[in-house]
Amino acid sequence: MNQGKLYGVGVGPGDPELLTIKAQRIIRQSPVLAVPDAGRGEKTALAIPGELAEGKQLLYCAAPMIRDEAQLDAAYEQNADLVCAQLDQGKDVAFLTLGDPTVYSTYMYVHRLVEEKGYEARVIPGVPSFCAAAAALGTPLCEGKERLLIIPAGYEGLEESLDVEANKVLMKAGRSIT
Repeated sequence: MNQGKLYGVGVGPGDPELLTIKAQRIIRQSPVLAVPDAGRGEKTALAIPGELAEGKQLLYCAAPMIRDEAQLDAAYEQNADLVCAQLDQGKDVAFLTLGDPTVYSTYMYVHRLVEEKGYEARVIPGVPSFCAAAAALGTPLCEGKERLLIIPAGYEGLEESLDVEANKVLMKAGRSIT
């Protein structure tokens, strides 16, 4: 039996109209959708594709919002094992992630682990929230020679990063900013 493929699918910042055509195709063709589960009820990444997700096998993947690296690594390993079990059955898995899978996403940890186990994994880009916000405001993030610095707001070196001469995007603020 052929192994399935893992796709990390960026579903954008929340507006279903920002779901790329490629993301739509991959979601449509994948029998299994892996969905990040932070344990808080609603699964935003699953709600965005709407009817494209109907009738799919759902694989809920723990996405704890904690900083304990050992617990996070255990969750990523467990998620990779759940995904690989589906891939072994020849099923393609679309792992839905908000924004873009390459920007502060849980997906890339799973991606690396799945590849290390010998499976094929691909990244399907999505619209990052900061690009959607700039578009909604009708303002550029940077122009000409301006630099753009993307900073995790919970990062210990936040103050030093704020001193860098660049336009800044603060991500993953959560409760960090008051």
